[in-house]
Amino acid sequence: MSDTRQAPTVSIGRKRSPAHQILTLFGDYWWGVDAPMPTGALLAAMADLGVKAPATRASLTRLTDRDLLILSKSGRRTSHALTDRGASVLADEAQWLQRFGREDPAWDGLWSAVLFSIPEKERPLRHAARTRLRWLGYAPLYDGVWISPFDSVDAAVDALGRLGVGQVSTFRGVLATAPGDSPTRAWDLSEVEGDYAEFLTRVGDGGRELAPAAALERRTSLMLAWQSFRHAEPGHPMRLMPAAWPRERAREAFVAVYDALGPAAEERMREHVAAIEPALARMVRPQRLS
Repeated sequence: MSDTRQAPTVSIGRKRSPAHQILTLFGDYWWGVDAPMPTGALLAAMADLGVKAPATRASLTRLTDRDLLILSKSGRRTSHALTDRGASVLADEAQWLQRFGREDPAWDGLWSAVLFSIPEKERPLRHAARTRLRWLGYAPLYDGVWISPFDSVDAAVDALGRLGVGQVSTFRGVLATAPGDSPTRAWDLSEVEGDYAEFLTRVGDGGRELAPAAALERRTSLMLAWQSFRHAEPGHPMRLMPAAWPRERAREAFVAVYDALGPAAEERMREHVAAIEPALARMVRPQRLS
């Protein structure tokens, strides 16, 4: 649904957290709404996802501290809304959701490379730099040499500069390798293929009819799992991927279930909002990916 965004549930991608779930609820049900969402509705929806109120409140505080949400009060009632930064994060995620698995990216045959060095003793900075580069679609061909087929060196330099990494070299051009070698070895595509198989198993039973609370939980869980492929799957042009790569098939299966669960999940979210502020229940927005 990115300077922060993350998500999923099982071994696919990263560990699910209440913060990720909260942002997903905003993206799936409160996107483009000017009014803040009642905190009580968020607490109730998170309870459907198996998260207790103290954990939800702590995550709301952290998201507020990180300038992703803003807290407002009216009497004794509190509400939360996306900040400009939070809205930007979700807008970036929304663009990825509309594009990934639907469009085969164009490629000019060139590779971007980013070369930098961070001392081992600065481990937090090394971790942050690697995380940002992976977010931009890069992977390490060698230690300190990160590559991507996309023309994104300016974005990489900007991201590293914001972290305080000043000594960075880049180029974009033909990347020659030894016979039998390929730049794509920088990515563990066999592991990603296994993640796709696991994901397809999860969505294989389709968008069967579920009670509204169960639909909200399942839809959110699947969205978080799908979003994890933004970090695991480089999204390369299909000509660079192994034969029969399952990206498009996985998207089709996910979209079918996500959209089918929409009405029941949205009904549940409206119930939660109506219980706190009936006039706002109509603000719950349908979101479809097909």
